[in-house]
Amino acid sequence: MSGWNDPSAASVAPLADSQLQPTADVLARAFCGNPLNRAVNRSADPDRRFRSNRDNMRALLPIAHQHGQVLVATLDGEVAGGLVASPPGRFPLPPPPLRVRLGLLMRQGWSVARRWEVVFEVLDALHPPEPHWYLAVLGVDCSAQRRGIGAALLSHWLADVDRDPIPAYLETDSEANIRFYERAGFAPVGETSVLGVRAWLMKRPPADRRRNN
Repeated sequence: MSGWNDPSAASVAPLADSQLQPTADVLARAFCGNPLNRAVNRSADPDRRFRSNRDNMRALLPIAHQHGQVLVATLDGEVAGGLVASPPGRFPLPPPPLRVRLGLLMRQGWSVARRWEVVFEVLDALHPPEPHWYLAVLGVDCSAQRRGIGAALLSHWLADVDRDPIPAYLETDSEANIRFYERAGFAPVGETSVLGVRAWLMKRPPADRRRNN
């Protein structure tokens, strides 16, 4: 993987229990401006979108920590970015406990919860049928972007991916991210639209197949 990613002073490691809350905050801020996030939350208030995102991340991260894979990038001991993924056979992750889901519904409201459900239903139906690694979330704190942190997280994760002779898969609702993922070996394999927002589906062949091409 050397050569494609930018240098970074970030340290990347699996999520520690003490990092759950700061990682949720960082990822919540990172996605406040994303097209799908705006389409779901339908609020011009970034603080409101942040709170909604934080609720989602606080529900997701413990489940992903237990059943999937969560990596955290730190700068000077502070959380600067995070990655959430599912190893082969772990997608979809189990839902949060009922009390957590009810709490989300009460805080976010039925309309927001239903729109998120539509997003997940549309995207989940498009997953490759064969076993694959799935990159669900990759985000960097707004104050730490363009410093190679996202590339460091992705490179660390792909080192695990390349130990298996199976592909990796992701979706992105940001056209600007396509080139970033292409440099890591992903290629667009389709598009879809959900809640009026374009999303690109990207797949990365196994390491042995890439070497033979």
